[in-house]
Amino acid sequence: MKSIISFLVYTNIWVAFCVLGLALSTEILLGSTNFNISKFVFLCTIFTYNFQRVIRVNKEGKHPRGSWLEKNRRLVHFLMLFSGGFSLYIFFDFSGITQLVIILLGILCCLYPFTLRSIPFIKIVVIALVWSITTMLLLTLENNIIISVNEILHLVARFFFVFAITIPFDIKDLEYDTKNIITIPLFCGIRRSKLIASFLLFISILIAAFQYNTSRLILGHFLALILLYFIALVFVWKSDEKKKEMYFVFWGEGLSICAYLFLVISLLIS
Repeated sequence: MKSIISFLVYTNIWVAFCVLGLALSTEILLGSTNFNISKFVFLCTIFTYNFQRVIRVNKEGKHPRGSWLEKNRRLVHFLMLFSGGFSLYIFFDFSGITQLVIILLGILCCLYPFTLRSIPFIKIVVIALVWSITTMLLLTLENNIIISVNEILHLVARFFFVFAITIPFDIKDLEYDTKNIITIPLFCGIRRSKLIASFLLFISILIAAFQYNTSRLILGHFLALILLYFIALVFVWKSDEKKKEMYFVFWGEGLSICAYLFLVISLLIS
């Protein structure tokens, strides 16, 4: 079981499922589906995360991921070829505006491991921005959904949510980032970083409450989001640099899957 979990985590298949979970959550929240977007999000996440890991493998130092990647280079390269090839195939089916946004995101992701990552605080901003656009804006653009105040609020809440649950990962990586990357926990300290994450989650709760009070969000979806933000808050405050990586992987990244599951349950019981 442990080897299977390591495989899913270190090949970034797990994080791809997590990103997919957020993308599917968007389909429920906006009441619009697109299978091509879902496939693209999943496959492109596998390619992008593995690409960045391969680029940074020599900088991983004593990180367990670095050792695993060194031993499984061929497997990772195959996954990159497979996911990248199919992502490119799906890409040509999208509209021009969707393709343009994907290209801009691709440039951002390619620059990240080379130059952007070394800019103070940019790491978490890039992650939150890319995840938010990938899991929400792409569907909106491809399905020609009018971008109203409601869609903008969803996008802002998604950005804050991803930003908040990413802060604990920076706490986990304190010993690895110290020499190379200035992160929020390194600059502000662990407690203040958790307060920042809590504030962002609180804003997300207020956004959901506003959407519900203005009839832009049904009760089931509202309760699902509130439950998600509450669990995220618990995750943030339970996090510290001594926790094992799997805690962050399954509680942190897994929150994105919880978002989808909570929304599905809300539909079933409504």
